[in-house]
Amino acid sequence: MMLGTGLDIINIARFEREIARHGDGLLDELFTPGERAVFDRLRRPASGYAMGYAAKEACFKALGTGKIGHMGWRDLQVRWAPPSPAVLELSGASGELAATMGVRRAHLALASTRDHAVAWVALVENHSRSRAGVVRGGDRGRGGDEKLASFGKMKPREDVWAPLPLASATHVTGG
Repeated sequence: MMLGTGLDIINIARFEREIARHGDGLLDELFTPGERAVFDRLRRPASGYAMGYAAKEACFKALGTGKIGHMGWRDLQVRWAPPSPAVLELSGASGELAATMGVRRAHLALASTRDHAVAWVALVENHSRSRAGVVRGGDRGRGGDEKLASFGKMKPREDVWAPLPLASATHVTGG
């Protein structure tokens, strides 16, 4: 059952200007060292950072709360080793809220054009059609990264969904 969805689109040039204006302080607030290492290795790091930020915004929307209380940007981590698919991991207050909601999987789709980055997140209780099978504990699922020429052609597809193992209370880390 679908528990929440979120979509976010961001202008990459605008995000690039924010990075230039605020520097490492902004990047350290928004991204984990692992995310920064991946995005910095990309041919166009600003595109990776924009997709990562869009994924986090989309997840907060899917949770139905926005970023509130003790939720931190770094509670949501995009694990991505191109060309492998991206996976969204939740921890801290965000992971605790998701577990309370009964979320068992988070599907993530990322896309970018030259100008825009977009992320779509769907939080589900159960999804029997997942090719990754049932995800438990610390298992890793499949994810997706799709570069699309036109947003008009963009639609959710099973092969770009990323099942996410949500931690049980024993696996949730503090924010």
